[in-house]
Amino acid sequence: MFNTERRGQVGIGTLIVFIAMVLVAAIAAGVLINTAGLLQAQAQQTGQETTSEVSDLMQVGKVVGFEKNNDAIADSVGESKTAADRTITHINVSVRLASGADPINLSKASYTLGTDDSASVVSGNNYTNDVVKFYQLQSLDKDSTILADQEDMMVVQFNLSNATGLDPLEDSQKLQIVTQAPAGGSSYKQLKAPKRIFEGESFIL
Repeated sequence: MFNTERRGQVGIGTLIVFIAMVLVAAIAAGVLINTAGLLQAQAQQTGQETTSEVSDLMQVGKVVGFEKNNDAIADSVGESKTAADRTITHINVSVRLASGADPINLSKASYTLGTDDSASVVSGNNYTNDVVKFYQLQSLDKDSTILADQEDMMVVQFNLSNATGLDPLEDSQKLQIVTQAPAGGSSYKQLKAPKRIFEGESFIL
């Protein structure tokens, strides 16, 4: 005759093993789901950061250079005119959002100014340096440093005399400008001073 007690014990043991296997499988599935969710979130974040680096750009427009005794510069910085040395000490760079870019705070951007033999990285925080100033043009409130729409335009003025490692531009000297948005997107423009710089004049570079 069969031992019913032993068969019952075997059945209970099998059931316990089965339940344990189900629990292990459920835990493993939960871990996989959590891992997949984490990887998806990381991928989305990486994708957003990459997209921002590509799309969040400043469009650099007209650039005007000023000889140090130009009336507009003397008035804006509150300095008296000095002996002429016929160099460009200030440049005004018109910037706006590139197509498809999200809003950009220019005071949190960085700007690299370089010549053939030197370069300077300038923080956009105009409260901590005397190199950069912002002038609002189209569709912007006074003191705003944020480009929010395609219609917004701002002039970023750089004082080359105060930029560490740079000197004012001389005749025919080249200047490279790299603007870098907080998200990492960069725009590049190369300029060249005129062949002859006259005292008190301004020039489109």
